[in-house]
Parts: sequence; structure tokens; C-alpha cells
Amino acid sequence: MSCPKLESAPTQPAGHWERAVVSWPDDAALNWTRLLIAAARPDKSVLAVVATGSAVRDVKCSDDLDLVLVHRSARPALPRPPISVDLRCVRQTDIVPKLATGHSFLSWAVRFGRPLFERDRWWSRLCADWNPRLLPPSAAESHERAERAERHRDALAETGDDDAAAEMALSALTHRARATLSEAGIFAQSRPELPDQMRQIGEYQLAEAFDSALACRHA
Repeated sequence: MSCPKLESAPTQPAGHWERAVVSWPDDAALNWTRLLIAAARPDKSVLAVVATGSAVRDVKCSDDLDLVLVHRSARPALPRPPISVDLRCVRQTDIVPKLATGHSFLSWAVRFGRPLFERDRWWSRLCADWNPRLLPPSAAESHERAERAERHRDALAETGDDDAAAEMALSALTHRARATLSEAGIFAQSRPELPDQMRQIGEYQLAEAFDSALACRHA
């Protein structure tokens, strides 16, 4: 699949699929996604393009746009996305095995994601089949990721890189919150929504730490 150059992105009113994204992080993300969808339509190897993350949730703002592109065989050739777009390409045959083991990102996409493009309702049928039996993402895996982030946070703090250390601290809190929710049998929502989810299950200390980390990031 070949896409036109980013500079040629058309200026046009928001279409139906564009309104599926509640909060576009910037114009570069919108323009690049327009090109992606335009190129996906005639490419039979692309089955779906799905937006996930805080950009599709009712939150104040989104730092980036998470996209899942499901393809049949070889990964399509794509232009490099802007820094505000996190694109993950997944082979069709890998989707079900990953969902069966509680893959956190794909499970979240099935539960909360919004399709921007799908061929023959492929994504909608997948969601209808899997939503009733999705496993909560692995709590043990989230705890491991939190521990790695905490080690990176401490190493960065020792070097005096306070901004990077703060980012790692927020990452660690994110993984701890997701682990706690999985242990309670609850699907974690987007990062800005996690403090309220923590309060709902009585994890007030973690919620307050999370709020402080988010406030520092956006200060």
C-alpha cells in the first residue's frame, strides 16, 4: 500500500470516521490519518484501521493517537507517521491467539476502540464475537512493566534528568493502576480516567499519586 506524501493531505470537512476520534492530538495526526484511510480503502490487504486510547474517550485532551491496522499477510508499506500517532500493525492471523491470552493492547482496542475503516465489517464482527469473553489484561505482566519503569525512573533521577524521570514515574503508576484493576476483574480505561477508576475501588492513595503525576506533566 502506498500513501500520498503528507504535504498533499486534502483539506476537507470532518467525515463520519473522523468524528469517531473525540480528541485529535494535532493537525498532523488528522492529516496523516486521512491519508492512511484513503490508501486503505482500495488496498484489499487492509482489513481494519481502529483508533484506541484516550483520543477516543471523553477526556479533556489526548497527547497522541493510538491506531491499530489489521492486515492479511505482509505488512503494507506506509509513510512514517508523525510523532503524535502511535501506529501498530497486526497480522490478521495473530489477532485471535493474542486475544485468547489477554493481550492488553488488543483487548483494550476490542473493548473501547472505534473503527475508522473496516472491510466487510471485519472489526465489528470480531468485537461482537470477543467482547463477551475478553480476559482482563495480565496483572502480573503489568506489575513487571511497572517495576521496569521504576528502575528506569530511579536511574534517570540519578543522572539529574528530572523530566524523563517524571515520565517514567507516570508510566510506572499507569502499569500499577492497570494491574490493580485487572486483579479486581475490571478493564482499565484510558490513562486520564485511571485515577477515577482507582477511587471507585478504594485505591485513594494510588489515585492521588496519579493525579499529581498527571498535573506535573501538563503543568
